[in-house]
Amino acid sequence: MAALSSLLGYCTNVHAGTDVDHVLNNLRACALPVREELRADSLGIGLWFSERAAVEALRAGPLQRIREQLHEMRLIPYTFNGFPQGDFHSAVVKHRVYQPTWWEHARADYTRNLIRLIDQLLPPGMNGSISTLPIAWGTPAPTEEQLVQSAEHLVEIAIELNRLFESTGRTIAIAIEPEPGCALTDTASLRRFFDDYLSAPRLSESTASIVRKHITMCHDICHAAVMAEDQAHELRANQEHGIRVGKVQVSSAIAVEWDLLTSEERTQALQQLSQFAEDRYLHQTMVIAPDGTKQLHEDLPAVLKDPTLQRGQWRIHFHVPIYLKGWGHLKTTQHEILKWLEITRDFEQHVKDSAQPKDRTQWLYPHCEVETYAWGVLPAALKVPSLHHGIASELKWLRDSMS
Repeated sequence: MAALSSLLGYCTNVHAGTDVDHVLNNLRACALPVREELRADSLGIGLWFSERAAVEALRAGPLQRIREQLHEMRLIPYTFNGFPQGDFHSAVVKHRVYQPTWWEHARADYTRNLIRLIDQLLPPGMNGSISTLPIAWGTPAPTEEQLVQSAEHLVEIAIELNRLFESTGRTIAIAIEPEPGCALTDTASLRRFFDDYLSAPRLSESTASIVRKHITMCHDICHAAVMAEDQAHELRANQEHGIRVGKVQVSSAIAVEWDLLTSEERTQALQQLSQFAEDRYLHQTMVIAPDGTKQLHEDLPAVLKDPTLQRGQWRIHFHVPIYLKGWGHLKTTQHEILKWLEITRDFEQHVKDSAQPKDRTQWLYPHCEVETYAWGVLPAALKVPSLHHGIASELKWLRDSMS
């Protein structure tokens, strides 16, 4: 993938808008200029529809309008973001983004609407993907009954997707996205959920096979970096468990190396970090002590108030532009994106050299998208002249890094 294609684009959850008019206006105001700045014949986009917008978009008139305007702007909606179901740009989002949960019927119904919508909007012969909530926020921990109900909803969705595949030949993957602090907080907890609730003997072998085909993982590189995961190890473990990565979100977190800073630099770093302690989104923070022990904290503002935690390294869940390596006394986890690219290149070479080559989409990615949704709450020092220029700069950096 040395050049931009329909399998590489950006996630439109960066745009506010909870109805079809806003969605289309945002695409014309930003996605179209991004494509033009990249001088690309077409551009992949990861569409985000709120629950309200998805219901509206399925009506005959709005659906035709969306289809026509996507074609006119040469935008390809290869993937959807089905994680935020409500208004992702209200003044305070925080824990609301994890509602409704997967044990609630509303989450399954919303996902069904997205499936119908992506199936109607995708070009003929193209597969799709929908990233989704990792069950619920992790506190309080879901009960056994809630986990069973969540799994039942996912199995129902997988069976419906299999029927769609059998009738149309189109595969749509639901990609569960582990996030720090959620019920599925990391890749290992996702595997445990699959083993405990989405596998035999709880399911028949045939049903488990259908689930493995249509229920996959969304690998968010920022989330993996915050959890200090070894991406190569986790992806190999997924392969051993038969869990596909249906989607990759290319994203970057904030990192602070406290032990490398002088006293004065620490003060300056704290001042920098305070600009990221904003009210809209949750910014989970992993504190990695010098001895390697890890402790995840729910939100950045509380961590900033505790001077005893200013040691070792911090990894902060704040999606910063992926072309940034660092600024001032703060760094980013951009190096984890480069590691992921290395892993994919190594695997592709392994497939070429193998006597029995496997489809690379069975392990790594059929779809990837840049997901920097926090442009609107970035500190002034990181603001860009226009949103479309910032997004185009990210895609250029990723394209160059891939090649």
